[in-house]
Amino acid sequence: MAQNEKTVQITVKLPKKQYEALKKYAASKHLSMADIVRAFVQKGMSVEAYTEEIDFITGIIRQEISIAINGLSNRLAGLASKDLIMSAAAYYSTIAIIADLIDTNRYTTFREIERKARQLAVEYTKMKLTDAEKLFLSGDTFERNLERLRGGDGDIADL
Repeated sequence: MAQNEKTVQITVKLPKKQYEALKKYAASKHLSMADIVRAFVQKGMSVEAYTEEIDFITGIIRQEISIAINGLSNRLAGLASKDLIMSAAAYYSTIAIIADLIDTNRYTTFREIERKARQLAVEYTKMKLTDAEKLFLSGDTFERNLERLRGGDGDIADL
């Protein structure tokens, strides 16, 4: 403590055991009990301030991590969506091409098959998972759309 710093006297009551321990500690450090109490008060206040700073900094770090993760997750979701569309288009196109190799009575060009396959792929990605499973398991709408890919009349049926 600086010599010219003004001080205020306070009275603190301690349990006997705590007082004895404090007295013994002060003697071991060759300091007055007042110096030891002031040091403990200062240290306690520093720890409290440090804890508040850590909580503040932790909040900022969490916020920054959340912003970074949200940006990445949005990017990944977009990439996954694009991948899903391409995968579904490839699926329909592949089936149509294989079917085309078997059935020689088709008039649809590959470009038309691919365009319709993209339409199907986009509609497929908009479906709920359970509806998509029904589409592939039941076969009714799937067969109608496959016929249209093969060169049938009309637009792609509603999925």
